[in-house]
Amino acid sequence: MQAPSLQAKKSVDDIWPVTGRRVLIRVDFNLGIRDGTIGNDYHIRTAIPTIRRIMDQGGICILLSHLGRPKGIGSDRVDVTQQKKEMSNYFQEHKGKTSFFASLSSEDKSLILSWSTKKDKFDLSSVNSSKTATFARLTDEEKKSLIQRFLDENKDRMFSQLSPSAGYEEEYSLQVVAERLAELLGQHVYFAHDCLRAKHEIQKLRCGEVMLLENLRFYTDETSPDPACRSKMAEVLASYGDIFINDAFGSCNREVASITDLSRIMGHCAAGYLMEREIYYFSKLLNNPPRPLVAIVGGGKQSDKIGLLANMLDRIDKLIIGGGVASAFLKAKGFSTGRSSCAEDVVLQAEQVLKTAKKRKVDVYLPLDHVCHSAVEFTERPLITTGPDVPEGYYGLDIGPKTVQLFSRVISECKAAVWNGPVGAFEYKCFSKGTFAIAEAMSTATQKNGLLSIIGGGDSANAVEMSGEAPLMSHVSTGGIASLELLEGKILPGIAALDDKE
Repeated sequence: MQAPSLQAKKSVDDIWPVTGRRVLIRVDFNLGIRDGTIGNDYHIRTAIPTIRRIMDQGGICILLSHLGRPKGIGSDRVDVTQQKKEMSNYFQEHKGKTSFFASLSSEDKSLILSWSTKKDKFDLSSVNSSKTATFARLTDEEKKSLIQRFLDENKDRMFSQLSPSAGYEEEYSLQVVAERLAELLGQHVYFAHDCLRAKHEIQKLRCGEVMLLENLRFYTDETSPDPACRSKMAEVLASYGDIFINDAFGSCNREVASITDLSRIMGHCAAGYLMEREIYYFSKLLNNPPRPLVAIVGGGKQSDKIGLLANMLDRIDKLIIGGGVASAFLKAKGFSTGRSSCAEDVVLQAEQVLKTAKKRKVDVYLPLDHVCHSAVEFTERPLITTGPDVPEGYYGLDIGPKTVQLFSRVISECKAAVWNGPVGAFEYKCFSKGTFAIAEAMSTATQKNGLLSIIGGGDSANAVEMSGEAPLMSHVSTGGIASLELLEGKILPGIAALDDKE
């Protein structure tokens, strides 16, 4: 039986015309950023086809996304009146355009004068007083234009208390994402520093232009359990656009203001190209999939994933478990897990999954050996065990060679495979062999045997990208937990909110 949330949905190609219309696109730019550097831009690249389609048709793209889990603040706690008062006080201290210019640094003065229509007549190496005198001789209209440009381009520096939204945390800012997106698109991408106070900036956008709003989760309303709070935020976002497209599959498993509530308020929602592709491939797994079907589950989040596994067992034929999740199952079977901790309730959950799997005749495969170290860090000499036990004082940080052979053989015998979570700490070269071997086994089976191979987003998608095997898979999802919840048979709120094809 076909899951209601995966029936055919309206897509970007069903929206026409878009010329001159403001199109809100919910994207998933929740990616890894460390010290201002993007680790993997896969989520940005996968959003480009939808963005490009709207741009090429003359639409105005307004992109919405979250990043990470900042603390955030309720929108009702932002005192806009106080902010405006502070701006007013600032200008009262600098009466007149020339007085304002005189208060700036020498570098800022040179920058402003370089924009003047009479710049060829200026000596920009002059001392400060000469620059101010030069500015004073300009027409009032040009002074106004130059100062306005300066404020527009430097407002986050000149009025730092105004530009970032109230819940601003630098490490979770999407500004660096806007810069990378601009590089990939080959054109400037505007950036709104406050996702709930961007209307004035949006109104200045022209056909074919793109703007990314700052992190939606700087406001707690985005993920609030209170529908009224989410609705209030969604109403502001809805006022920015005429059309709404959801291309954020990885966020569809939750009710959030920028997806479910925004769809309801705007009265419609179409799927972006990435969303359409996700629905297509997961429909293949859910609606009469090729058999046997194997699920490969690894990574952390033991409690979340083990809870999902119990509900997946009536949909799969084989189950491969690795990574941090495997520790709970190994402990449930009486093996030692070294320094890898497992809560007692999680071990009990694992025991129940093993019992249920046996009843439903689902074959479960656990690690036969491990690559270990006393700390989660790089080492030239990791310890390789001869059996499933992890020695006292050690972490199991990758699957061993015997396990690689077992898991690879099981994958080669299947007709469909979905993988969520790496089987080792692949970010360290010494613990990446197992995860990369699984990626190779899946890509080989895909190319040689026609395996339907789906990588379930998150760290497993990053690992497959790093391994170089991504282009050889059937589909690399952006879903993470959302992909597992689909396999449970759940109706994801974000997908249910999409318009059905007529």
